[in-house]
This record gives sequence, structure tokens and C-alpha cells, in this order.
Amino acid sequence: MDFVSRRGFIRLAGMGAISAVLTACGSSGSGGGEEVEKWGPGATLRVGSDCDYAPHSWIQTDDANGAIALQDGSGFVGGYDTKVAQMIGDAYEWNVTFIKVDWDGLIPALNAGKIDCIIDGMGVTEERKQSVDFSNYYWSSEQGIVCLKDSPYVNAKSLEDLAGAKVAAQIGSMWEAMVDQIPGVDKQDSLVDGNTIIAALRAGKIDATIMGETEAKSWMISNPDMQYVTFEEGKGFEVDLSDCSAGIAVAKGNDELLNKINAVVDTITREMQEEMMDAAFAEQPLSVA
Repeated sequence: MDFVSRRGFIRLAGMGAISAVLTACGSSGSGGGEEVEKWGPGATLRVGSDCDYAPHSWIQTDDANGAIALQDGSGFVGGYDTKVAQMIGDAYEWNVTFIKVDWDGLIPALNAGKIDCIIDGMGVTEERKQSVDFSNYYWSSEQGIVCLKDSPYVNAKSLEDLAGAKVAAQIGSMWEAMVDQIPGVDKQDSLVDGNTIIAALRAGKIDATIMGETEAKSWMISNPDMQYVTFEEGKGFEVDLSDCSAGIAVAKGNDELLNKINAVVDTITREMQEEMMDAAFAEQPLSVA
């Protein structure tokens, strides 16, 4: 199964589609001097992200490669998600700014009105759909494991081959519940973030972690001692497409913003997704994972 990735500033390639978006989703005002509605030209889209999920997002010191400024002025956010956010902003002549929020605080911040949307590789799970509304998918990935290249599990062909392995996932991630799918797994406590997981792998505290292909490829850029392992057809993790696909979250009932976001997301073809993700991989600093 291919991972769905995305890359590049697709302004030229998507110009016709974006023009159609603007026609279909233009200002709802009737003109004649009336104030534009909240989401008219010149509005600011406040995007929430933990800014620590390469290749989707990372913090850098300048605006190279189209990075978008953090609202507090502390830096810029680069990555795949910023490219998608900028496409949305360009379509409606919005200003786009990122607000850094810890992962666990993103949905509370959205529902408190501190941010307008979440663009952070967030999986569209049934649990999350109780709290927020999601756009159509803007990214998807298959799931496998990451282990050290010299691990005895590097040649695993099925989940059964991981019996006895010490496996931990990132806390709060979709991968947490998937650990239990491994027969005979030696399940370890979930870990707080990628750096903690990498340290645990190298220290031998865990043998493997579960991860999507896109995230794993990002890890391997800055951690060449790691290997991503997938499984033979029908012998890997069982996961719904919605669980391994990301959507843009908005507050429940915010149909105006959701419809505008969807109108842009729907113009991003699979080829454009792959192009944008390839660029994110190429732009990703070696210091982030």
C-alpha cells in the first residue's frame, strides 16, 4: 500500500482548481459597502499545531521554503502541513499564522476559540469526531514498526513475528491501541514523544514502536540507525482508513470554515500530495525527527 504524501507549493498546478474554489465559495456578503464576513479576504486563519511532527511540521528560524510565522513571533513553522495551510490561505486571500499548542491541548484550544483549526497530522478517529468536525482527508499512510537496523525484528513479515517484542507507542497517538494487535507482545508503557521513543530504542528498553510510513521515513532522515518494517499483505495491522488518515479539525458546527477548507482540500490530487510530501522530506532539517 502506498503512503499518501504531499509536497510543494502547488500554486501554479492548482490555479484552475483554486479559481473554481473562489467562485464557489466567495464572500457571502452582497457587496455595496457591506462589511465582509469573518472569512472574507484579509481574514486571519489561526492554525493550531504542536509544531513537532516532521515531516508535517517543525519550527525553524526563518521563512525559507514557505515557512509560516508563529503568532508569538518566536519562529517559523515548516513542513507539509504548512503547505496545505498556505494553499487554503491563498485560495481566500487570508493571512495564515500558526499557534504552537501541546498535542493534548489542541482540541481544548480549538473548542475554547483560541485557534480556528488544527492542521497537525491529526487522525480522524471516532472519539475525536465527538469533539470536533473534520475536513476530508488531506493525508493517509500505512502502518508498520520502527526498530533498530540490527534488531532481530527487522526481518519480520507478520505481526506474529513480533511475539515477545517489547513494544511501546507514543502516548495519545492512534498507534497506542494497535500495540495489542501483536500476538504475545511484551507491551510497554506509552512514551511521551519521538525523542523519548528513539532514546528507548537505542537503550534497548523497547524493541520497536508502531508508526506510519511517512513519519518513519522522516525519522530515518535524522536517525539512519533506524529501519521501517512493513508486513506481508493481510499480516499487518488492522486499521480503518479513517484512523490512519489526517483531517483538518474545526470546532463543531463551524460549517462555513469547514466548507471553505474542504473546497481547497478537494482540489489537492494524490500526485500533488506526493509532491508536497517529497518536498517536506527534502526540506526537513536533520535536527528534527
